[in-house]
Formats: sequence, C-alpha cells, structure tokens
Amino acid sequence: MKKLHLLIAIIFIAAHSFAQLDMPPGANNPRATISEEVGITSITIKYSRPDVNKREGKIWGDGNLVTNGFTTPSFITNKNTSPWRAGANENTVITFEHDVKIEGQQLKAGTYSLHMAMGADNATLIFNTQTEAWGSFYYEEKYDALRVNVKPVALDKSVEYLKYEFIEHKEKYCVISMQWEKLLVPFKVEVDVDNIVLAKLRDELTSRKGFTPALILSATQYCFTKNINLEEALVWSKKAIDGIGGQKTFITLRNLATAYEKLNRLPEADSTMNEALLIATANQYTAYGRQLITQKRADKAMEIFLASKKRYGDMFGVNNGLMSGYSAKADFKNALKHAEKAMAQAPSDAAKKQVEGNIVKLKEGKDINQ
Repeated sequence: MKKLHLLIAIIFIAAHSFAQLDMPPGANNPRATISEEVGITSITIKYSRPDVNKREGKIWGDGNLVTNGFTTPSFITNKNTSPWRAGANENTVITFEHDVKIEGQQLKAGTYSLHMAMGADNATLIFNTQTEAWGSFYYEEKYDALRVNVKPVALDKSVEYLKYEFIEHKEKYCVISMQWEKLLVPFKVEVDVDNIVLAKLRDELTSRKGFTPALILSATQYCFTKNINLEEALVWSKKAIDGIGGQKTFITLRNLATAYEKLNRLPEADSTMNEALLIATANQYTAYGRQLITQKRADKAMEIFLASKKRYGDMFGVNNGLMSGYSAKADFKNALKHAEKAMAQAPSDAAKKQVEGNIVKLKEGKDINQ
C-alpha cells in the first residue's frame, strides 16, 4: 500500500511538473508582446504570430483560412459559431491598466481576450473576459465586455508574420492595428489622461512623497501646463511652503504666485512675488521680469528689472534683464546700451552668443521678446 501511495505521489508531481514546462510554441507561431503607454496608462498585447507560408490570397474570406463572421468551430456548441482568434494558439490577450474608450465606447481596466469576426468591408472586434482559452474554440458571447466595428484597410505589401503595432500615438489616444498578409485592422484607444494622472498624483501626495516640496511642485506644474485642477494646485502650492517638510524658497514662492496668476488673482500673486524677491538672485529677478513681459505686463516687468539694478548693481543678470525690459517698451536705444554691457559681462560663450543675437535684432528695431 505504501508503494502504491508513493507511485501516486510521483505521478502527481510529474504531472504537475509537466504543466509548468515552458515549451516553444507549435506550428512555427512565435509568441510576441507589445506594450506602450498613453499618458501613464500601459496597454499590452500578447499574441502568437502565424505566417502566410505561401498562402497569399488564401488567408481572408469565405473558403479561405479566416472565413467571414462567426464561422470558427466551437468546442462548446459543436457548430461553427465562434469568431477568429485574432492570432494563433492561445487567446490573443490585451491588457489596459486604466479604463479606456475603444472606438468611442467605454471599456473597463483589465485583461481581455481579443477576437475578430471578419467581413469583406467590416471587422467586429470582440473584447471578452475569458483569457485562458485556446484560441476562440471555447468562446462564449456571454463573456463579451465590448464589441466594436471597424473598417479593414488593404495593404500594398504583404506582411508575412501576423503582427500588432501601435501605428499612431498622440497625447491622449493611440491607434493599434493587426496586420497580416495584405490586410490591416485598426482600432482607436482613447485614455482620459488628465484625470488618471490627477488621481495618481493625489494618491502619491498623500504618501511619503507628499513631504517633498520638489515632488509637490511637479504636481502643480502639471496642472499649470494643462491649465486644469487649478484650485487644488493652489492648495498643493501652499503645502510645498507651509506643509510638513515644506520650504519657503524663491522657487516655492514663485510657484505659489503662478497658482494665483492662473486663477487670475493678480494682487495675491504680486504680493507673493514681493516676498519671493527678498531672497531672489539677479537671474531670478530677470526670469520673473521676462515672465511678466509674456503676460503683457511690461510696466510691472520694468519695476522688477530696476529693483534688481538697485539691489545688485551693474552686472550681467541685471543688464540682461534691463535689455529685455527696455525692448518690451520699444526703447531700443536703452535696450542696446544694456545689451552691450551684458555682452562684456557674459559668463559663458553660450550667453555671449545669445546676447549677440539680441543686439542684431535690436539694431533692426525688433523686440527681442517676440
């Protein structure tokens, strides 16, 4: 009896071991994985790649390898009621890290098997929650999460091995295509990038990262650049100064002033900058003054440049700023005077070259701030 138990145990262990073997794919269908991110949302496709293998013209359509519609044999119904597996061997699987839209329709974050019901002028893409099956032979419609219709595109050049590819990539969407033989099937994936990023930032700023001013400023800068979530960005800007681990520096105060500017609260922005300028370098005076010029506040910019001169005297950072200030007010004579001083004081070849270019423009009567 003990020998019998031992034999059973050995068989069980052996069977379990075989289940874990990583063997090459059969029928010369290599496995592939592609992945890209839209914003911070990862999109990954895992699939196997059948080849054309001298079957060009015999891949698509009724009577060929991939017949139209739901015509693949089903191991459940014993009828030809399944779609094409959109690859080879096991399920073609696609994973979305966050919720997305496929061809304008919502699909929850998760992993799905991808199937296709092909047609001459239309392809139905099916995202199904069963992901561990072999091909589409065990496909069941009741597990569909989404179906969308897309238009296949004819290709001039044959693609020997089936492939998926990100053929277009924009800030908030991408276009993925399946390509095989002389056919391309594209579908658009849209991502709510801003709200996904904001949700991630909120989570991170409640962690230990929220005690680091530089990371808080990065979160606010995202909001400023996108011109979104400005009220919360103001709260974060204050936290970078007054919160645990906060620091009152020119950079954090300038960031707070920017938050006020974005909300069109200019008196508070100017008051914050008056405090920041008490600890500003000459170059920081100049950078702030130039930002005021871009805001069409040339008079306020001149106040800043003159305050820098009063504090730091005759030096490159000061003259560099006054050059911009006088130019913004179309006083090219005084702008040239300070440009020539800045040229003589330039701390590097790069700075000197930049001032040289500005001098050329000023002599032509052109505003260097344009």
